Amino acid sequence: MAKVQKKEIKRQWHTKEFRSSAVKMVLEEGIEAKDVASRLGIDLMALRRWTNKERQTKSSKDQESMKDLLLVNRKLEEENKRLKMEREILKKAMAYLVPSQS
Repeated sequence: MAKVQKKEIKRQWHTKEFRSSAVKMVLEEGIEAKDVASRLGIDLMALRRWTNKERQTKSSKDQESMKDLLLVNRKLEEENKRLKMEREILKKAMAYLVPSQS
């Protein structure tokens, strides 16, 4: 029986800064993932995983930011409505307190 030799795959570890700069090249600079992977000597699938993870993280951050903005917007609309009512009350009070000059 012939022995089948398994090809040993050596796992590469990259720093967060390295991963971040590789992802930035793809997402922000618009360089194709396969070109970035070949330039940096990394696995294309690994780069795609990093890129997808960054997109998901950014998407969830954007959703949280949108929720915060909607909440602030709602509070400001309520305050605006209250201030308009106060202004109308003050206008009516001034009409009664200040005699007309005709």
